[in-house]
Amino acid sequence: MATHAAVQLAIETRMGALWPDQDVDVRYENEARKRPTSNHIQLFVRSFRSVESGYSGGKILYRRPGVIRAHCFVPAHEGTQEARVMVDTAIGIFEGQQFGGITCNEGEVEELGDDGEGFWQVNAKIYFDHDFEVAY
Repeated sequence: MATHAAVQLAIETRMGALWPDQDVDVRYENEARKRPTSNHIQLFVRSFRSVESGYSGGKILYRRPGVIRAHCFVPAHEGTQEARVMVDTAIGIFEGQQFGGITCNEGEVEELGDDGEGFWQVNAKIYFDHDFEVAY
């Protein structure tokens, strides 16, 4: 059975390997670093309840849905174009891709605006399914 930690690591590894802009700080959950003063992304991975999807060779097949959330931040009052490019790039890294038993589905954009701490926030959400099996 694949753990949430393994799924999260696979997603974080893909993001780190494919994020093209070295000037944008990509941050992962619970890192002890000061918040940047320039463009940055905070990446979150959430998994939901698994459902049985079949049986094969003495194993139960499961599918676990989840969501990748890329919270994109740019300095407030400097326009939204850079945030939108960051969101589109994050979606492009995952949407329609398969890796490590993870199938990424559609992405969507959620604009939150001024976060009250000097940044403009736009979020990318990319839904995924993770297939795994358990012997019975």
